[in-house]
Amino acid sequence: MSQLTLWDIKKKQVAKVDGLDPTLTPSVQRRLSEMGFSSGQDIQCLRRSPFKGPLVLQLGDCVYSLEQDIANRINISAS
Repeated sequence: MSQLTLWDIKKKQVAKVDGLDPTLTPSVQRRLSEMGFSSGQDIQCLRRSPFKGPLVLQLGDCVYSLEQDIANRINISAS
């Protein structure tokens, strides 16, 4: 079975962050970590924009919007 990424999450689905793709640049990895994208964190998809637009996600008390190229590099496990 292939690894799920944040881009695979469905609207209203809750998942756990498994980790970040190690090929992300260190600055992007650091920024995502600062935002709370770390292993074990629950994340929920609030909205999937049409035409491969950004995902709107809730992580803790914060709401973020991520484009596909970044969302595809955040590994998750579905709840």
